[in-house]
Amino acid sequence: MIDISRRSILSYYKRDSRVDYSKLREDETIRGIIQTIENSDLSGMSHEEEFAFWLNAYNFITLKSVLQRLDKNPNWRGNLGIWSKIKFFVLEKHTVAGNRISLYNLENKILRKRFNDPRIHFAINCASVSCPALPGKLFVAEDLEQYLEELTEQFVNSDNVQKRGSILYVSEIFKMYKNDFQPSILEFIRKYSREDLSDVEEVKYLTYDWSINCT
Repeated sequence: MIDISRRSILSYYKRDSRVDYSKLREDETIRGIIQTIENSDLSGMSHEEEFAFWLNAYNFITLKSVLQRLDKNPNWRGNLGIWSKIKFFVLEKHTVAGNRISLYNLENKILRKRFNDPRIHFAINCASVSCPALPGKLFVAEDLEQYLEELTEQFVNSDNVQKRGSILYVSEIFKMYKNDFQPSILEFIRKYSREDLSDVEEVKYLTYDWSINCT
């Protein structure tokens, strides 16, 4: 099991939505959490425990991959090209719970398929500027529902959703995973928005920034 004694550890490496990777690299606890993710036995976990585990796995494996790239090239600026994205998310395999898996399959074959919850898209971080902010703490089963709601509301009420007259400009995440947001993207956003969206006539998409989300 993941040690949750320092559950809020990630908050020490964040400034707004950016991550201090140089500081993160030196923390032994982060390395210990990654090792735990790699070697965990999922048998006997409840549905909520397993859901929390895979959310944590995605975020920490992403952090590990970014740190490996920065070790090789301190000037690495993120997955800016198609080939870079393919290598990072699809081709590169990682050990999670004793099995080898890519970030692409972790997201699409496990998180999206097994747990079928659109709030996943606001809980996992792909290390880019336009991604949802890296959660400041580990996911745990006890308050998973509450935290997913909090992160979703946070994303919807950020610059990732902008109302300009009767047009609503939203993150391309909503376009990438359009079918996950039912009955529609607009209705999903209305549920969490603090702004009156009753006069919205059209939804358009903001340009996604794949630059690394470093401080």
